[in-house]
Amino acid sequence: MSELFSLLKSLLFAACMVPVVMALILGAIYGLGEVFNMISRFGRNDHRQTEHKN
Repeated sequence: MSELFSLLKSLLFAACMVPVVMALILGAIYGLGEVFNMISRFGRNDHRQTEHKN
């Protein structure tokens, strides 16, 4: 009986961890996207300013 309880406990743990890990991965992807968007914005602003100076 304890083997069944242990198996059930590990199954519940895995079922709870799947959405948590997915949320962390999606959050990391979103965060990296925001970082690269900011870098891209700065690059475009510098490029526009150099064009206007010429």
